[in-house]
Amino acid sequence: DIVVEAGSVVPLDIGTATQLDILAEFEIETLVLNSTEDEVSDCGDGAVDRSTYGPFGVLVIADDSLSELTPIYFRPLNTSDGSLETYFCADETRSSKAPDVTKRVYGGKIPVLDDENYNMRVLVDHSVVESFGEGGRTVITSRVYPTEAIYGAARLFLFNNASGVNVKATLKIWEMNSAFIRPFPFEETLSQEMVAST
Repeated sequence: DIVVEAGSVVPLDIGTATQLDILAEFEIETLVLNSTEDEVSDCGDGAVDRSTYGPFGVLVIADDSLSELTPIYFRPLNTSDGSLETYFCADETRSSKAPDVTKRVYGGKIPVLDDENYNMRVLVDHSVVESFGEGGRTVITSRVYPTEAIYGAARLFLFNNASGVNVKATLKIWEMNSAFIRPFPFEETLSQEMVAST
């Protein structure tokens, strides 16, 4: 359990973070009732857009200085009837210092039931990030092209850019092995088939 205060970034000391399977659950610690703050709808302009309840989530494929990072986050927003509407988003705008790659913010509305916490599963494999919000109710695939946050320089952080609430994060993180891909032994298979047919 890690408390991530409003407006903060928390480094996670897990070593190299280029190939990870991350399960993260977030609980809003204090609800601000009757907030009249103007809220940006949907994913906004990315993880930098602050509102009362978010965004909050993980920064994957990030370097130590946070000059490159890819936020995967929840953005709960006030609605006119006083309830919360939540978006699950990916922000590629600071994912790479390379000028010639597409960097966008995208995601979608995600249903979060009243008795549920916010949970995500994020699979990181070098430049590919697969994100599953609320057990797969919303799924995001990102391809990023970092220039600094690569190999041993890639790190993982928690963040909470909300202006009015703290979140408590519970994490399980596994390091994934590289895929060991061997070429199919066509010659061996062909000679076995020839012997079997004679």
